[in-house]
Formats: sequence, structure tokens, C-alpha cells
Amino acid sequence: MLKSRARHVWTAVLFAALVVTGTEARAEEKSRLDVVLERGKLIVVTLTTVPPFAFNDEKGQLVGFDIDISRLLAQALFKDPAKVEFVSVTAEGRWPAIESGRADMGVGGTTTYPDRAIRVAFTRPFIDSGISVLVSKKSGIKTLADLNQDKFTVASLNNPQMADRAKRFFPKAKALTFDTPAAQFLAVRSGRANALQIDTPSAEYWAAHNKDEMEVLPGLLGASQNNGVFMKPGDFKWWLWLDTAVAEMRTGSWYPQYAEIYQKWFGKNPPPQKFYLAQ
Repeated sequence: MLKSRARHVWTAVLFAALVVTGTEARAEEKSRLDVVLERGKLIVVTLTTVPPFAFNDEKGQLVGFDIDISRLLAQALFKDPAKVEFVSVTAEGRWPAIESGRADMGVGGTTTYPDRAIRVAFTRPFIDSGISVLVSKKSGIKTLADLNQDKFTVASLNNPQMADRAKRFFPKAKALTFDTPAAQFLAVRSGRANALQIDTPSAEYWAAHNKDEMEVLPGLLGASQNNGVFMKPGDFKWWLWLDTAVAEMRTGSWYPQYAEIYQKWFGKNPPPQKFYLAQ
């Protein structure tokens, strides 16, 4: 009887200890949103070699669509668009920077893929994109089918999605792989490559600024795509704020500011805010 009573007492003590420990652990857990607000600035991972998304201008200033979108988020959080710090990374460096907690979120020409969503969480898309091919006019390439010849070389980024597209659309062409879009562009400009595959807005930007040398081939490599803001998974409060902010940019109260940024960098209006405004 005494042993049974002692067993019950120890069970109760153990249960109480577990409850207290669990409560303390939950109390110690803090949403990244609270961390950001207490810190007083937003820390954003971005690529800095992908115009017009993010790049250094002739004055060395970091500019671009993604940069202005990040500043709009800082404006919402702190009433000050300058309260944001940018962490420049390579394409593969995006994920460790988020997983390690080095940055609060990522904005940087980043397509939402299901395999990427295993590592990071995405908001709904803040911009739609696609993958286009930019070619040197000297190459004589006029169609995607023309590119599929062993005499041509295509510059791609070091990621599995571009490798898969190269095998699917131009398997006969030679491949060069780079860590940054700027390196891809220089490869085409220098003649090391005849073409490159990149997000459509970037391809159009480079073609517009190099009209005598380059052009974008008609058609996309596959389906159109979504570019989302990404963050470390498991923090619902932080994800919900960011997803809500993106929703308001695309279709809600922040659409005027979003449209101004979109027009600034792409020279055209974004998709309409709501279906009844498209008429």
C-alpha cells in the first residue's frame, strides 16, 4: 500500500515537473516577429546580382524591386523604410542564412518550389515570373528549338531546377554553371556562352539595356512561376504577418504602393488588384 502511494506521489511530481518545464519552454519561445519589433530593424537575405530584382547601381547603392518591397515591409513595421539591413548571399547561400537565423526573411528572385518548401516556408507570391532565355544576337539563335545544338553553350545557375530545364529543353547544347546571374550575363557578353536561362524580368532587363547585343527568345521554359518571401518554418505568427502583408500588396490596401514599385522596375502595371478593376 505504501509502495503504491509512493508511486502515485512520484508520478504526480514527475507530471508537474514536465508541465512546468513545458510551460517555461513555451515562454522562452518567441516569434521572429517579436524579435524583429524589439530589435527595431528587419534583416533580409537577398541576392545582389539579379537586376531588376536586386543589384548595385552605378553609385554602388543596393537597389531593385526586391529591395523596395523589403523597404515597404520595414515601413509597415517601423514607419521607416530605412530600418532594414540586407545580407547579400549567393543562390545556394539563401537557405543556410535563413535556417541559421542569420536573417529574418528572404526576398531575392526566389521561385517557390515544393522541394524548397521542405527547407523554408514561403508566403503566397509577391510577384509572378517565368524562365526565359537571353541570347547573343551574334549567335543567330531565334527560337528555343534553335538552341538545342551541340555548337551552342548555355549559362545556367548552380541549382537543380536549371539543370533539369537544360536537359529537357536543350539537351544537345553544352552547359556552363555559375553561382550568380551576373556571372551568367558576363559569360554571354564575353562569348563564353551563347545564351543563358534566367527569370523573365531579368532577361528582359538585360535585353533592354543591351539592345544591340542581346535579345530574349519568344516563349518560356515551362510554366510561369511564383516568387515568394521565405523564412524559417515553424513560426506561424511571423509567417502570418508576412503572408498578410504580401496579400495586401497584391490585392489589398497596399496595392497602390506595390503598383508604384512594380511600374518603377518593370515599366508596366502589375496584374490588376481585383478582377472587377480590370474592366
